[in-house]
Amino acid sequence: MIRLLYFLLLVAAWSGCTPSAPHHSMAFYYWQTTFRLSAGEVRYLDSLHCHTLYVKFLDVGRSSESGEIRPFSQLNVADTTGLAGRQIVPTVFLTNEVFKNISAEKTDWLAQKTATSLANIAQRCPAGSVGPLYQFDCDWTPSTQAAFFSFLQKIRVYLPKNSQLSATIRLHQYKFPDQTGVPPVERGMLMLYNTGDLDDPAEINSIFQPAAARRYIVVAPSRYPLPLDVALPVFSWTLVFRDEEFWKIIPDAHPTDWADTSRFEPLGPGRFRIRRGTFVSGHYLRPDDRLRVETISPPLLHEAARLAVQTDLAKDATVAFFHLDSTTVAQYPVSVLDSVSRVIGNE
Repeated sequence: MIRLLYFLLLVAAWSGCTPSAPHHSMAFYYWQTTFRLSAGEVRYLDSLHCHTLYVKFLDVGRSSESGEIRPFSQLNVADTTGLAGRQIVPTVFLTNEVFKNISAEKTDWLAQKTATSLANIAQRCPAGSVGPLYQFDCDWTPSTQAAFFSFLQKIRVYLPKNSQLSATIRLHQYKFPDQTGVPPVERGMLMLYNTGDLDDPAEINSIFQPAAARRYIVVAPSRYPLPLDVALPVFSWTLVFRDEEFWKIIPDAHPTDWADTSRFEPLGPGRFRIRRGTFVSGHYLRPDDRLRVETISPPLLHEAARLAVQTDLAKDATVAFFHLDSTTVAQYPVSVLDSVSRVIGNE
């Protein structure tokens, strides 16, 4: 009896010393210009126990005509239904061109203007739902690194006290932190998509190519200097090639659009030629335009999750899916995203 008691105490002590399993919370990006969650989207989030939304507040770029820096879109908060109990991470997308040849004075101006816009939008959200984390999404390059990093340092002054910053990290920045630099923020969001060659007509899927992603991951340093969260793709788009060159992206074109063979000539899986002039999601396409429809199937999404496990994610990493809309709800059942999240949670 004494030996059994000793054994049970030993097991209990050993269990108490064993590190707990990593906990990974789930989040979604919300990338539309008008914020309004449908009843189906609210149920979807609740079923996934998702309490965090990375919401694009601003889309900042340079005017092609004047070269002036300006917001190309700003979030319209039309309805806050469904936000109770959720945390909003205000997200700002800035093109790389914004930081080309920008002066220190203009960088400070941009930081102040951005913070003011964020505050104005946050006022239309439920009290306490915004922050303290803010994310800045920019695919900086060696020529813009110093300016972007300076912007991040400056905007801290204008954001609410105790705010924390997150920056998106592309795979090439993850692979070469010594060359690309590490942004001066509290967390990074590893973007595990857009790994293929969008411009190449022969590309199979530019949203996510496992082989391409693996080439960045297997040779990356074993430790990244920031705690990393991870973003996985749950979106589709249609790439239009005109005169054998990439022309434009049509986001979220619905797959049923392609069933009409009088307009779309099938050329292979996800490939079509326009037979006669037609509109697709408001975009006019002319005869002989070529289309490549790219989607992320559940098996491909699971493969992305398995690659994410091989990266240096934080123990408390958030698994964020890009992005939430009615198409995502229809194409990715709760069971699929739950199993994908568990792949990373069981690392």
